[in-house]
Amino acid sequence: MEQSWKRIAMLTVSLLCFAAASFAADTKPASITVVGLYSETSDGYINYRKAGTSAWTVVKVGDVIPTTAEFKVNVDRDWLEFVVTGKPAAVYELIGPESGELVKKVSEILKGKPRTVVFPKGSAAKPDAAFKDKLVVTQYLGRQVYVSASGESNDIKYGDALALGGKVKIIAINNTLILMNASGATTDVIGPLNFTIEQVLSNKSLYKFLNVQK
Repeated sequence: MEQSWKRIAMLTVSLLCFAAASFAADTKPASITVVGLYSETSDGYINYRKAGTSAWTVVKVGDVIPTTAEFKVNVDRDWLEFVVTGKPAAVYELIGPESGELVKKVSEILKGKPRTVVFPKGSAAKPDAAFKDKLVVTQYLGRQVYVSASGESNDIKYGDALALGGKVKIIAINNTLILMNASGATTDVIGPLNFTIEQVLSNKSLYKFLNVQK
């Protein structure tokens, strides 16, 4: 009788372990989405390739890439940011090496701790009070610089909350920034362009401020 209970207990433990492993396998993310990308030079394109293939593809903002893929980056001022598809609150980053070439699997990056970001949950009828007078970065291409009201300057990253009183410099032509307000509405801004947060919050047209390079 005692042996029977031992067998039942061992079987129960085995089934629980199997169920846990199956659950982990089922919840493994299938893909990531690129939400931010910056390349310092024309030689610094970030590339990816899918598992089992030899051809590299240039990464673009908005790309949905399998978690079985790998990235290649060879310039230390190049970086990309991505989220697990459908889970925008946790962002992962890959930064280029100081020298040489870096090849890294997406699955390896996902083992690290992501940076947590927060987005407005408001609507037109009821804006999110926590984001009053702020714009949150939901996507970017190229280098963008935010200068706060106090004069502090930082490269813009995914999930940054840009406050009223600050200003933005989009450095190069066709570089793009997507900003979300407290109501959940988004605005696309294309550079090269200098503008204030107030101009976007007040729905002011930015086209006449566009400095098109000839």
